[in-house]
Amino acid sequence: MTEFDVEYDLVICGGGASGKSAALIAARDGKKVCILEKMPETGGLSVFAEGTAAFESSEQKERKTPRLAKYHYPSKEEGYEKFMGYSHQRANWDVVRAFVDNSAETIDIYKDLGIVYKAVDIAAEDDPNEVWTFHLPEGLGAHCQEVLLDAIEKLDVDIFTCTPAKELIIDDGAVVGVVADSDGEPLRVGAKAVILATGGMGSNPDRIAKYSWFTPAAHNMNTLTPLQNVGDGLDLALSAGADPNTITTCPLLAAGGRNMTMDSQVGGAGVNPGVWINTTGKRFAAESVAENIGDLGTYFGKQPNGEVWSILDEANIQRLIKEGSEIAIGEFVVYQKPMETLPVELEAHVESGLVKKADSLEELAELMGVSVENFMATMNAYNQACETGVDQEFFKKPQYLRPIIEGPFYGIPLATGTMGSAGGIRVNGDMQVVTSDYEAIPGLYAVGLDATGLYGDSYNMEVPGAANGFAHTSGRIAARHAIAHCMN
Repeated sequence: MTEFDVEYDLVICGGGASGKSAALIAARDGKKVCILEKMPETGGLSVFAEGTAAFESSEQKERKTPRLAKYHYPSKEEGYEKFMGYSHQRANWDVVRAFVDNSAETIDIYKDLGIVYKAVDIAAEDDPNEVWTFHLPEGLGAHCQEVLLDAIEKLDVDIFTCTPAKELIIDDGAVVGVVADSDGEPLRVGAKAVILATGGMGSNPDRIAKYSWFTPAAHNMNTLTPLQNVGDGLDLALSAGADPNTITTCPLLAAGGRNMTMDSQVGGAGVNPGVWINTTGKRFAAESVAENIGDLGTYFGKQPNGEVWSILDEANIQRLIKEGSEIAIGEFVVYQKPMETLPVELEAHVESGLVKKADSLEELAELMGVSVENFMATMNAYNQACETGVDQEFFKKPQYLRPIIEGPFYGIPLATGTMGSAGGIRVNGDMQVVTSDYEAIPGLYAVGLDATGLYGDSYNMEVPGAANGFAHTSGRIAARHAIAHCMN
């Protein structure tokens, strides 16, 4: 008989939204639950989330129509199609169906816990491809995680921080516990079921390079969170016989100024649709794609080494200061809000050498280290397009065609940023980890960013709040299945 130092009904590896959501369900059912958290405190990536995706929620039903009346709140059937179609059918139907069907409950649970939702919106202003699923709570994700933590603490869930799971305990093919690191000593924790909720592998460039299309820029990106999500859950799942043939990590990509925060007005200015070049000194996209910030991480990540420069002149800087951003980066860079701190931030980055400033375009090219010949040809062609009103090279939307002619000129370094990565561990619709034969491994579940199945190779920005919504929903689904099938 396997010996343990302590035993629980349910052990959850990771204390983010998915882990705490699972704990809430099991503890409310009277089960003895513990969370093993690697970091000094719980929270996970959902602390940094803005909104939560849900379909046919009470909030949507109460509002009846979005703030832009030409749109509508999506049905569950539309949700299925959005995930399956966006992924070119690579998403797992069972996982998609489970998420969409159960997503609305997240909103009701949080409302019962006292959360107030200020809007149900989209992430990109008036994007016809997005569905209106972005439930934005007051206090955003950080406040929601505080509320959820308080709820499970009141239900006597044991939370061990700085205690990472290191090994699964397996008995006759079934997962029956976890070996954790407790102050350098092994702690053997018995369980009737184990849920992996370790947050994926978004902080591990080597794994992003290995398991995704993002290899060109995996080692040269902004890491937008201080977490250590390096694939612990994947390692544990593989040790128990999880399917090794379908590992695909899907980076949750954003974009902004290199080595700048998401709310940096310099970074915000850079991702506005000015002129973007890569290390060849040439443009590579219609900069109007900035209208959907979720697309920029993909565009930038494909460039050599993931390196991009945004070119602005003094006239465009002054316009941004007075009129504000033409795009939105969620609540970080607000649409059409004057960028009042841009001059101070810009000067600081020029002094540090991060942003390049020059009196001529030729000098700017030299400072950026790109081909002067290519760069001047690019800028001359672009300024000519501004005169004619037609961008024959990339067909940038005419309203964004503004010449770059008034010095001083600025080169703002841009980079793809990653909030994390989704996927890796194949699961079924009950969030059970499966083998290469798609047989469920008894007693083992994976949820949130540890679980694959909701996407193909790209995060679905057309369903804003999908990762955060899936975290909460998948945690509940796993807990309920474990209660019904592992704890009798």
